[in-house]
Amino acid sequence: MRERKENPEISKDLANKIFTVVNPVSANGRTGKNWPNIADYLKKNNIDFVFRKSEYPEHAVSMVRRALKDGYKYIMSVGGDGTANEVVNGFFENGNLINPEAELIIFSRGTGSDFIRSLGIGNSKKEIIEIIKNGRKKLIDIVKIDYINNQNHKTWRYFLNISDAGIGGETVARIEKGGKFFNGKLTYLLGILKTLAFYKNKKFKVKIDDKEIVNDKVNSIVVANGSHFAGGMNIAPGARIDDGLLNLIVLGNLNKLEIITNLYKAYSGRHLSHPKVNSYQGKDIEISSEEKVYLNIDGEAAGKLPAHFKIIPKKISILIL
Repeated sequence: MRERKENPEISKDLANKIFTVVNPVSANGRTGKNWPNIADYLKKNNIDFVFRKSEYPEHAVSMVRRALKDGYKYIMSVGGDGTANEVVNGFFENGNLINPEAELIIFSRGTGSDFIRSLGIGNSKKEIIEIIKNGRKKLIDIVKIDYINNQNHKTWRYFLNISDAGIGGETVARIEKGGKFFNGKLTYLLGILKTLAFYKNKKFKVKIDDKEIVNDKVNSIVVANGSHFAGGMNIAPGARIDDGLLNLIVLGNLNKLEIITNLYKAYSGRHLSHPKVNSYQGKDIEISSEEKVYLNIDGEAAGKLPAHFKIIPKKISILIL
């Protein structure tokens, strides 16, 4: 395989070469350790690619922007849902797609690998080869969120899968501080049980398409484009990534016992039958609270409320089987 020449000229073969972003610290460093074997496997299967490793938060965003401007059409994310989030944000500059013809490939190597469940694909080396060689492209929705980041500044970004505020946001923040030593499901379950010891339900205000639906104390609010998060939890069974709608799940004023006894049901989507759990659909969602409420975006502790969510239909082209 020819290595990319480091010069300002755009090579003619870049449009067919895959620019690959590898997050070596995803899955608690396992992605970086396994990458040499993965790269060798890709080469043996005649995949034409170059790769760069992300070295700090938002590095993937800037690398993808540069790659698209250089002429790459195919961009592959190798890491977790947080890595895919950064890669997708790199598709845009000033709110516009850098190359509307660009296509995303997700080789999920993170702890949870949740977003690929909505795509109906796996995370094996064999399957990613099949996707690259024979996959079909699918236009999917993304979500724009305005929120307060961890530096207390108003900001915005796009996301692919799920954002939640409340106990989920605090759990993700706790997990990030402690490390992800187990698989996604076990990591999240242990994290939420630890968070339960001190977490108190918050008073939220929620509007969906300008209609207020919540002004009360609840446990969590989940805004979903995809269906799964937290290592396989089917939190939004009705969510579809190409229907132009957001799914809103309101986990009401559940007490600690109710959370524990119903937590496992959420992995099969049976939690929606609980009388304190409600589901809605819409295109525009506003969430606020007078209390400090942490926000999780695509599995990362991103900041806090208030937040404004807006669906952007069929915006990104992604390769699937």
